[in-house]
Amino acid sequence: GQVIDLRMDNYGQGPTVRAEYVTREGVQEYENLGWMNGHEVHYTIPAGIKILALKYRETGYDTAFTGTFECDDDFLNRYREKALRTLYVNMRDTYMDCPERERAQWWGDVVNMMGQTFYSLAPDSSRLIQKAIFELMNWQGEDLIISSPVPAGNWDHELPLQMLNSVGYFGFWNYYLNTGDIETIRAVYPRVKSYLSIWKIGENGLVVQRGQRLWIDHGPNKDLPVLFSAWYYLALRGQKLMAEALGETADLPAIEAGMKSIEENFNKTFWTGTEYRSPGYKDETDDRGHALAVLSGLAGPDKYDAIRKVFATQEHSSPYMEKYVGEALYKMRFEDDAIARTKKRFKEMVEDPGTTLWEIWDRGTKNHSWGGGALTLLSQYGAGVAPVTPGYATYHVLPQMGSLKRIKTIVPSVKGKIAVELRNEPAEFSLDLVSPKDTIAIVGIPKRNGTAPVRITINGQRVWENGKSTGTVDGVAFKANEEHYSTFTVQPGAWAFRAEFSPAAQNQ
Repeated sequence: GQVIDLRMDNYGQGPTVRAEYVTREGVQEYENLGWMNGHEVHYTIPAGIKILALKYRETGYDTAFTGTFECDDDFLNRYREKALRTLYVNMRDTYMDCPERERAQWWGDVVNMMGQTFYSLAPDSSRLIQKAIFELMNWQGEDLIISSPVPAGNWDHELPLQMLNSVGYFGFWNYYLNTGDIETIRAVYPRVKSYLSIWKIGENGLVVQRGQRLWIDHGPNKDLPVLFSAWYYLALRGQKLMAEALGETADLPAIEAGMKSIEENFNKTFWTGTEYRSPGYKDETDDRGHALAVLSGLAGPDKYDAIRKVFATQEHSSPYMEKYVGEALYKMRFEDDAIARTKKRFKEMVEDPGTTLWEIWDRGTKNHSWGGGALTLLSQYGAGVAPVTPGYATYHVLPQMGSLKRIKTIVPSVKGKIAVELRNEPAEFSLDLVSPKDTIAIVGIPKRNGTAPVRITINGQRVWENGKSTGTVDGVAFKANEEHYSTFTVQPGAWAFRAEFSPAAQNQ
């Protein structure tokens, strides 16, 4: 008849649960049926009860941590481990924003978590992404609006820019690119099309802002017109790619017309010569808008140096949008800037004794996986592993190591594990690849400040010397001498690439 109370340290901070166990005579054991979350378990145990053992069982989504990444920078390794732990504690019957507050499937969070899932967890975890996609689109209203999170009895707001992110290039298209699951795309495409039909182009050739709640990101200095047009353009790009994959060619003229209108007016309206700024916007320069301008392709290489200066001085994005700033730096090939900014902005989180990443820079919730975007970037850009065609039928390994000297990673693709080990030494660059069956890999040997290696060998056989292809290896074919790489197409198997550089290149 004694009562033992069990609760976590954050009980009461949202929809948390506690338990009471009523004892009986003799030796007994109890395991609570409802899952709890927190950092400490607090027991209230009446006098006279002898405790034989206290234990906990970790529960979560049924998947395995099959993807790995490690490098010679301990900070980045610790960051990735925290990002992985944060991802997992937010995966159960749905993706969640955090386990200690809403436990809700906000789709801005889902997009960032999706990318991390593909690089760290077993491929069957994509079932949770598929479920999230159907839940988002099957709750579309008669007014064609989609809302996140759904289902929810107390929520009917759209969050328009999160929705554009969800149905577009970084959302649904990225799901298809990584999984090859065309049937899910076929099922939801009509709803994507109908949702995007309620967005309109205005007289200035740019998208008309709309939506009930214009939540863009945590923090100040959000330049809304720039963000709206960039996110809408990325949504149209995703729709165009999906329409092409599905053979919905009749939809392409309208999609392309919208994209062309933004292409013709975005820079004319927003580019000042040194930065993006919408007419009438008086606050500090918005780093988020610059990131999306780069990632959408609306900002060309002629603007990269100016945008690099913006990223060096403006830090307004939350951990959610910081992923897109880092990706823009990689896309502009300022990989050292991307690494340095990640280490600066996430310093307090990584050095904190906790095991997870926070919602905002001064904590918020302690388990918010939208801050794990650099987990994706380190594999996708640092190691350079990413799908080129849906389902990894073709993928590339185009490393952007920057100042890193060593990277070792396993990418758990739907075709099988892709194992890559990179070493970047003054005289030699090495790339070891184990490529799974039913794939074609495009492998790039990085140049150094535009200088190609003087010699490349594959599995000990010389294939490149002084700017020319000199030999062949069965299963490998020279592809191109490109701006940043000497590239090869590679069949499944184990391959050891070695590239030697001239003394002049070694000093660059």
